Parts: sequence; C-alpha cells; structure tokens
Amino acid sequence: MWSPRSQSLHVGLSAQGLIHAKTAGLWRSQVVACERIDCVAVADEEPWRPAVTALSRLLAAQRPGKTSLHIVLSGRFLRWQLLPWRPELTQARELSAYASLRFRETFGKAAQDWKVLHAPQAPGKTVPACAVDAALMEALRSTCETGGASLAAVTPYFASAFDHLRGNLNGKTAWFGLIESDCLSLGLLRDGNWMGLHTERLDGDWRHVLPGMMAQIGISAGLTEAAPPLYLAGCGDAPVPDPGLAFAWLRPKAQASRAMADCRMALGV
Repeated sequence: MWSPRSQSLHVGLSAQGLIHAKTAGLWRSQVVACERIDCVAVADEEPWRPAVTALSRLLAAQRPGKTSLHIVLSGRFLRWQLLPWRPELTQARELSAYASLRFRETFGKAAQDWKVLHAPQAPGKTVPACAVDAALMEALRSTCETGGASLAAVTPYFASAFDHLRGNLNGKTAWFGLIESDCLSLGLLRDGNWMGLHTERLDGDWRHVLPGMMAQIGISAGLTEAAPPLYLAGCGDAPVPDPGLAFAWLRPKAQASRAMADCRMALGV
C-alpha cells in the first residue's frame, strides 16, 4: 500500500507577509503551487508576528500528509556580523559560544534574547554569523508542532541566495547584494572571503541607499580595487538598468525560473 505522498512547503517570511511555494514528487521535487499572503503590521507587536500567524492558518488548511517546512527569513529579521578566523576554536560549540559573545559585545543586553546562527569555519576565512529573535524561532517551532509539520530548515534569505548564485561571481573580488521590498543586504567578497556584510532598512528606492553602503563597507574593509563588479539578486523582476550604477542581475536556476518571480524568496534564490 502506498503511504500518503510527502509534500514540501517552502515559505519566505517577511514583515509584509509570507510567500509560500509547495513542491511535491517522489524523486524530483517540482513547484506545484505558489501564493503570497499579505499581512498588516500591528502596533507594539514584533514585525514578524503577523506573518507567523498567517503561517499557522496556512498549515491548518493543508491537506493530510507529512509536510516538511523550509523557511527563508527576510533580512529585516536578522543582524549580521563577520567573525575573524580563530584557529583555536576547533569545536562547533566553541565557535557558537564565541559568536554569541561577539553579538553581546556589540549589541549589549538586547543580544541576550537572540538566537545566533553561523556558517562553518573554513581555514583562514571570516565566518558570517547572524542573530535572530529567539522568540521568532520558538514561535516557528510551536507553529509547526501545532500544524503537524516538520520544521526542516530556517535559512537567511541572503545566505540561501548567495549559495545558489555564488558560481556567477567566479571567486573574484565582488559585491553581492540582495534586494527586498523593505531592506537591502550587501556583502563584499575578496578571493572567497567576506570582507564586509550589512543589512539596511529601506524607506524608498534601494538605489539611494546602495552607494552609501558600498562606501561604508569598502572603507572598513580597506578596499583598494577601483570598482569591483556588483551582482544583485532578489524577488521580482530585474531592476531597470541605471546608467549611473553598473550591476549584473543574477537569475535563479531553471527550476526557480519557471516559477513566478515573486516565489523566489520562498525558494531561497
């Protein structure tokens, strides 16, 4: 007897709501549905709370069967730091403790309520680390438990998109930026090593914010190259070319390209 077919639900979580893409298949996953649920911010409430409430309703409406939930978080909910390479930190728990300490040193008592995530430490490389509200992580776990879903992964949109598109940078010195509706994340790479990484809120056109971010990160990183290439990605269609700002718009892989452009955040590309 066949068991109920498992389904994967990919959700992009932002302050404006959530985008969900459903994939299914026994061997090769395919996008079978994609939808956006808009949310309205509530005064004196965490900016992620309306989207998590919408996720709860979405899971309650799913058909019977095992659902594996993959969540991609907007840069709006994250704080980034780059950790210098520490060769004496050989255990994962040591690196985690060091990452948490660095956030507390930078942000003070507020960091006590954050969950810190970090990439693996590669020899001689800086380690990207991000902090997210522990209450958000707990709300996601509780929502999945109540909705009968398995929380397979929670990933920053910037990290997921970069991993998917990094082959386009060819290992050279370059800028990589991710555009969302209310925030812009920008990183500077040199020989595969992160030299700077920052996310900033948007109140208007991202073109008004990007040059200042590039200048700030470049100065802090001691950038000497005249003009490293700028690669951009994000939700929606490619931005209109700007004669004053040269950039290359990175398109996702074939599977994501067949889905509507607004689904890219849910798929992490």
